[in-house]
Amino acid sequence: MIYSRKALWTAVLVIVLLALSLGATAQEATTIKWFMRWDQNRVENVAMPVAEAFTEATGINIEFENIGSGSDYYTKLQTTVAGGTPPDVFYPATHVANAYASKGALLTINEFVERDGIDLSVYDPTILANYQIDGELHCLPIDHAALVVYYNKEIFDAAGVAYPEDGWTWDDFLDTAQALTLDTDGDGVTDQFGVDTFRNYWPMVVWSNTDRGLFDDIRHPTEFYGMDQGVIDSVQFVADLILEHNVMPSDEQRADISDLFAAGKAGMQVVGHWRMQRYLGSGFDFDMAALPLGESGEAVNRADGSCFAISADTEHPEEAWELVKYLAGPGSTGVNMLLDLQVMTPALSEFKSDPRFLDPELLPGSNKEAFLAGAGNYFSMYDPIHPMYSAFDSLWKQELGEVWIGAATAEEAMQRIADEVAYILENIQDYE
Repeated sequence: MIYSRKALWTAVLVIVLLALSLGATAQEATTIKWFMRWDQNRVENVAMPVAEAFTEATGINIEFENIGSGSDYYTKLQTTVAGGTPPDVFYPATHVANAYASKGALLTINEFVERDGIDLSVYDPTILANYQIDGELHCLPIDHAALVVYYNKEIFDAAGVAYPEDGWTWDDFLDTAQALTLDTDGDGVTDQFGVDTFRNYWPMVVWSNTDRGLFDDIRHPTEFYGMDQGVIDSVQFVADLILEHNVMPSDEQRADISDLFAAGKAGMQVVGHWRMQRYLGSGFDFDMAALPLGESGEAVNRADGSCFAISADTEHPEEAWELVKYLAGPGSTGVNMLLDLQVMTPALSEFKSDPRFLDPELLPGSNKEAFLAGAGNYFSMYDPIHPMYSAFDSLWKQELGEVWIGAATAEEAMQRIADEVAYILENIQDYE
């Protein structure tokens, strides 16, 4: 059969259009799984709008799942990873991201970053380094868990206590807490504490006093500094806030109140940005102060936080990367939406100076710069960033639990921890 040239070109055009149509349909049909551990506020006001806007912009569908409980989230994440059915994009904390990366469970993103011209210098280098192993970047950080001292201005005013100022010290902090601690009805029971409990943040006091972390090398630990006097004194200081000075509540004194500061029963609280929404709804006037200075004289803060990671087993690496960029890349829609909620301290430098972060309408005149104190001197609460961390984490929680109730001194507990850590370090290969 003989076809005219016009007929042949028509047939070719139809085939090309059909191929393009099928390709577009295939792209539109691509669905990636996005697994999160956010509160309902962030789910409704960020995740859902982001997913909708992302699909509209890219044609990539999102199957979204959220588990608000961190422990339940990580249990399911581990189950899916082990079972070979992980989500395409998920939201691990620093230590979890590194644990998965060390096992090859995260996709490295260096090639994507280079190809798309992502300028990594716009991320704080200490924060970004938390997610790099031997030069390989495994995810994009969204935030860091910077700590501040929230303070109830009404309680301060009632007690005639001056508000904290930049450059205050842990001695000043103790004096302030003592002035705010009250037995209002004279029955011998403390009704108002100077500060709500922050004992799990004890490494932060160590950093401020020693200007270094707990190990010699956060990636390849060979030495533990637990028996240094600065570490011991820092731990004992935290314990004495409960045991000697009675300005911070014991578990028994806190009873079933999850947040004494939010309840108006503590003048101060040491915690991060994630509590902001709760305090905005508490009905009292509050502000933030930078963490007190320790013996080192240097401001410090946390570098660790969370990131958006891609599973190494994803069948849609390109699409997953597009979502990660949309959520946490420079100028990203995700970070923009999160800023408006007042729920995080951003990892991207451009957003740290954004008026929505520094001078939000919800908190006119507030000291949001307190979250930025310690820049250039950040440390990870998850120290070391190494597979042995889980063993160390369980160890210090057990031993320091005795210190918090007065059953052991900081020196006794740190000696036991040091002995166990020495064994772990001698057998470090068993954890790698």
